[in-house]
Amino acid sequence: MQAVKIQQFFEKNLLYFIALSMIGGAAFGLYFPQYAPKLKPLVPVTLFLMLYPMMIGMQVEQVAAASKNARVITCAVFLNFIVSPLLGFLVARSLLGHLPPFAVALILLSATPCAGMVVGWTGMAKGNVPLALVIVTLSLLLSIVTIPVTMLFLAGTIVKINAMDLFRGTLLVILAPLVLGDLTRRFIIRQWGNEGFTSLRPLLPPASMTGMFAIIFISLALGADKIIPQAKSIFIILAAIILFYTIQIAVSIWISKLMKLQGEDGIALVYSVVGKNVSLAVGLASQFFSPLSVAMLAINPLIQAPAMAWFLRWSPRMKGK
Repeated sequence: MQAVKIQQFFEKNLLYFIALSMIGGAAFGLYFPQYAPKLKPLVPVTLFLMLYPMMIGMQVEQVAAASKNARVITCAVFLNFIVSPLLGFLVARSLLGHLPPFAVALILLSATPCAGMVVGWTGMAKGNVPLALVIVTLSLLLSIVTIPVTMLFLAGTIVKINAMDLFRGTLLVILAPLVLGDLTRRFIIRQWGNEGFTSLRPLLPPASMTGMFAIIFISLALGADKIIPQAKSIFIILAAIILFYTIQIAVSIWISKLMKLQGEDGIALVYSVVGKNVSLAVGLASQFFSPLSVAMLAINPLIQAPAMAWFLRWSPRMKGK
């Protein structure tokens, strides 16, 4: 129960922690500019600390169950890796074309797969949780290839992209924590059984969030001199993110109805499209793009969390209620 309370505390106060990380990082960079560069070597460490706990909860072997829901999973992959990036690109070009670091951030977000939190939201909405888990795991594995390709062809029209560096970075960022996380999960289950793992699992998201807060702090400390002058762009940034999520929700609901999916499957599909892995996007942005891109991704939960909460209230209609 204590682990669950810790998870709930972090989730309830997520936006506050992100705000503190952003303000603290920017303040550190402005008032102690001589020390900020010394934080840069810590980025790979904090990135690993962010992703490793997240990967412990992944169950790669469940991807084998994909064939049981091939129709829905194919649709999720199409929406996540074709429709979503194209939508992100169009919104970025239309509203953020004059702000390249922010445009790149939105394209990176749109190319990023769904996060583990999708499973939790699907459960709260009484959707198909096993299906959501398979989609999350499969999407993460596919993103090792799809993110570099998408960024090359879409973001490459805005900024210069080194596809091979991005591919190697994405492979390292995802694969190393995924393999170590899978080994850790198996070890925990072997030692303490499924009950032991279940009791530990609520602590994984808070541990991952702590790493994300550290990355946001470091990135904003490194780019404080560039970020502060761009603060006036906050409204156009928020407008772009709101438009992106609004269209995503509308399209995924429409597709689920068009395909006549069962309500539980439709809920899993919508959440798998809307619940982007912001932590992964922040981590990649901190490695390959501007601190301004990190700043935009850091404020994304201000829109994503309410969007997912709205769908939670609307989701009974997927079941005809």
